[in-house]
Amino acid sequence: MKLKVYSKALSLIGLLSLLAVASCKDYLVEENLGGRTAETYYGTAQGFDDLVKSNYSPLRPLFALPSLYFLGTDIFTTTEVGGQNGFNGYDNNLNASNGDVDMYWKQLYYSINLTNTTLLWSTKVTGVSEATLATRVAEAKTLRAYYYFLLVETFGDVPLVLEPASAPTFGFTRAPEQEVYSQIIKDLSEAVGALPATTPNFGRVTKGMAQHLLAKVYLTRGYKSYGAGNADFTQAAQLAEAVINSGTYTLLTDFARLFDPSNAGFQVNSEVIFSVQYNPNVESNRYAFITNPGALINGNGIHNLFNMEFQTYPAIGRSAYYGKSLLFIAPTSYLYTLYDKTRDGRYQGSFATAILAQVAAGGFAVGDTVIYFPDVPWSAARKATKKYFVYNFDEYENRTSFSPRSLPYAKKFREVNVPYSDNNQGIRDTYVFRLAETYLIASEAYLKLGDQAKATQYFNVIRRRAGKAGTNPATGRTYKDELAVTSVTIDGILEERARELFGEELRWFELKRTGKLLERAKLYNKELIRANAIQPYHVLRPVPQTQIDLNRAEFPQNPGY
Repeated sequence: MKLKVYSKALSLIGLLSLLAVASCKDYLVEENLGGRTAETYYGTAQGFDDLVKSNYSPLRPLFALPSLYFLGTDIFTTTEVGGQNGFNGYDNNLNASNGDVDMYWKQLYYSINLTNTTLLWSTKVTGVSEATLATRVAEAKTLRAYYYFLLVETFGDVPLVLEPASAPTFGFTRAPEQEVYSQIIKDLSEAVGALPATTPNFGRVTKGMAQHLLAKVYLTRGYKSYGAGNADFTQAAQLAEAVINSGTYTLLTDFARLFDPSNAGFQVNSEVIFSVQYNPNVESNRYAFITNPGALINGNGIHNLFNMEFQTYPAIGRSAYYGKSLLFIAPTSYLYTLYDKTRDGRYQGSFATAILAQVAAGGFAVGDTVIYFPDVPWSAARKATKKYFVYNFDEYENRTSFSPRSLPYAKKFREVNVPYSDNNQGIRDTYVFRLAETYLIASEAYLKLGDQAKATQYFNVIRRRAGKAGTNPATGRTYKDELAVTSVTIDGILEERARELFGEELRWFELKRTGKLLERAKLYNKELIRANAIQPYHVLRPVPQTQIDLNRAEFPQNPGY
């Protein structure tokens, strides 16, 4: 039986809309319970539980800002070949007046204020058991830590606010990164001991999620000048191993099953540690950005990313199957070169190389191949024997009369029975953390500690899972064994993350952490290379000018902006 979770709209400071977390198991039904206030509701068991759930609602808009996470990296670029975008080219369009940067800052502080409000009311609520209260406090602390982690890695020094806003404040100062990291680690360390290993409401924070996040925080701080170096890497390794060895999570045997919507309940599995929740009830999927609360967004939009424009091919048209590409983020050609297409099953699990007719048109019947991307280049003579379009790898960046790029379909994020639309109507969850990444965190931590054996051990778990079934007839060895490596490097880990976590991991942060953002982006992102503007200071985003203008205390801009 499905659990119905209610979202209450209450007056806190002005009108605070609380959208409860929901999963494909727990559907939200929005209900306007006018007349209730924070003072009369949050102190009750039901009101406090709804307040805790509201801490999850900002995850939807935060993950709906892909430009900040993907563009300007080694594996993502603009869909328009030669296109200009501040996030991708690091040109003058990436400035303190950039709307996405402004929105991100405000959305994160809105999110933090919700967690602070929850922690305040945890000291006032009645009718909640001690154990439940400890769990809910730990949830709020974990989410606050995550929001601050995104904030500090994006902007560097930021105001450290640990109390809910009760009145307008104009005297904020920027706390040093080191201080923010100390608070993140404090929150997560306290949460780990209070969180349950599992939850009946899939999508809530658990012990494993807090441990995974804390491992990533220590791993990130270990690289920094103010970090604890090997002590941080040791903590990261131990926390990652605690998740791996907990018995709560296991890798699926088949990578493709993580993303195949033909498998009922495919998003609720033993590998997912934490995900942003959506469900088939579109009414409960709606959200808005804090900067434009009247413009409701209907669901997840990740299926609209990473693809070429299919609609202009008459036999494909405005297909619900392939969806509408938003045409602003595309994989770089480099990404496709990372896969061993003979041995590694993740290429076929992530991309479709045959694009099929959805309507009868132009000499194609429904189900016929309309576009094909061969693994091995075809000659012009061979292409001429086919009625369908064939694009070799060296033609992916060629503009055609149909699309600015011609790219294999990113089926990893395919939606089922979602209308053709650019209005974010997807209903699938967004994976935030899964166990495959935990193994790669352990591998990276041990590599930084100089333990090549353990780094390779954890790395090869993911490599072997990725291997296709069967034996290579040329060698007599299994494809899984052939994918295993004898040593790892930071570049190798980043390449493996790209293969395993394409479109899931927030790539910009991964490159920044490892000190590889400039190097790898300048090697593999052709639009970025053409712009020739990226500088070392671009490892931080500009502080929004709106925040500097409103603040009356000293509030300096980040260098270079």
